[in-house]
Amino acid sequence: MGVHYPPNHSQPAFAAWKRTLPATEQAGQEILSLPFHQHLTEQHIEHVVSALGQVLKSAGGTMCSTTVPC
Repeated sequence: MGVHYPPNHSQPAFAAWKRTLPATEQAGQEILSLPFHQHLTEQHIEHVVSALGQVLKSAGGTMCSTTVPC
C-alpha cells in the first residue's frame, strides 16, 4: 500500500514553486486510492471489497452494498 497521488506541489517537477499548502497536504494523507484497471478479476475485486469492509469495521464504520443495505 502506498500513496498513489501525492500532492502536486510536493513533486520534484514543481520544486521551483514549493510552498506549504496545509489543506492539500492533509488531504494527501487522508485520501484512499482503490485499485481499478481493466485487468482486475472478480477475485481481485472481492479481495479489495473484503479488505475495505474490514478496515471500515475496525474503524467503527459500515459499508453499504447491494447485499448489505445502508
